[in-house]
Amino acid sequence: MEAKLLEWCRRLIAIPSVTTNGTRAVAEFCAAQMLAPSGIGARLIPSTLHGADNVNLVAIIVGRDQSVMPLVFNTHLDTVPPGDPALWTACGGEPMRPRIDGDRIYGLGAADTKLDFAAKVAALAGRRPRRTVYLIGTFGEERGLLGAKELAAGNLLPARALAFIGEPSGLSIVTAHKGLIVFELSIGFEPLPHRGGGARRAVYKGRSAHSSTPHLGHNAIKAALAAMGADSGVEVHALSGGDAVNKVAAHCEIVVSAGGGVPAGAALEEHRGAPFSYRLPHAALRALGEFIDALERFAQSSGPPEEDYSAPTLTCNPGVVQSSERALTLAFELRPPPSLSLDLVRAGVAAVVRDIGSKFAALKFNLREMRASPGYRAALDSEVVTLAMAAQARAGLAVAHSVKTGCTEAGVYASAGLAPVVFGPGPFAGNIHAPNEYNLLSEVEGAVRFYVELLEL
Repeated sequence: MEAKLLEWCRRLIAIPSVTTNGTRAVAEFCAAQMLAPSGIGARLIPSTLHGADNVNLVAIIVGRDQSVMPLVFNTHLDTVPPGDPALWTACGGEPMRPRIDGDRIYGLGAADTKLDFAAKVAALAGRRPRRTVYLIGTFGEERGLLGAKELAAGNLLPARALAFIGEPSGLSIVTAHKGLIVFELSIGFEPLPHRGGGARRAVYKGRSAHSSTPHLGHNAIKAALAAMGADSGVEVHALSGGDAVNKVAAHCEIVVSAGGGVPAGAALEEHRGAPFSYRLPHAALRALGEFIDALERFAQSSGPPEEDYSAPTLTCNPGVVQSSERALTLAFELRPPPSLSLDLVRAGVAAVVRDIGSKFAALKFNLREMRASPGYRAALDSEVVTLAMAAQARAGLAVAHSVKTGCTEAGVYASAGLAPVVFGPGPFAGNIHAPNEYNLLSEVEGAVRFYVELLEL
């Protein structure tokens, strides 16, 4: 790999851009250190809704032929939280310290999706493309496609442009992806008095994975609730688990009375926090466990068969749980295939809440929708797919297309009148949103060749 491109890859991984902290630092690096030396000027546009640390990068490279449709090169620059640093063994416990091992480069954001941006800049450097290119680096993709939604709402991108949305696809052209809808369920109750004595932490360990492929992980929240539902003798003071709704929860812990029972399958640790004056009703914990079970049954039976998607086509993930003195709160998401409307998912989730609520009349259930994003499907004979496959062939890549279980910014841009496909270097399943995320240097180089060829078509 060319030394400059490899250095960009290292630097991009090393700059923290966890989605809740913003993308200003990484966008400033991209503008000043990657684009400006090639004579490409970039605007950094602060979010009008989510604070000045969240910025969209926009650069316009004027093409030679104004008679053809322009291109949008879009990559999100934010990442999910890394989770437990100790699990990042390939990086020595430091998720933002890039490490190369053969063809692999490890680090948070390596595949999702910082190195795709590096490939796009490498392709553009020193070239005047045939088509005008809008190079975009967005914020907030990992918490609701926020940056893309602001760009679409601001009409900053040309209608009907051919959009290439960076996501790890193994260099395949992704022509469809699922939608996404995120909810928060609150179960309210009157707390019970603490019977006295100390407390211990019962810790459950799972395995993280991207929430679009929950079968590849092991959800610690579900394990903890299943253990508590089977043992009503456990006195619980607090419950917390998960660090992002779009990750399978790898950690969940329960604070239990030292003199009471212990949930099965947990590792016990000392509780070092302040003492509790209350305990949580077992009915609330059981209700939450039954809700998750019913939600999964709804998902497994409600997604219609759809081309290229394996059953169940509607998937769900209970991502984050937290307790307070008077409520349990669960953030969860569902991902419907392109043909299943978000409204049908909304209706199904509401019915599950009503059914569980009728069984636990003493509890107060409140369901709130947090965000929603559409799925999309591109026709295989469309201009953008035809162009993408031609670039694959010219770049010496396998001419291949696929569908994606995740949700991307492509759905936002399709709804805004653009014609998108998804493409990028790196493996997706079992890799992103998990410790030891990596990309393949050979695929980053393949992406550069793809974008170079695309710039000439």
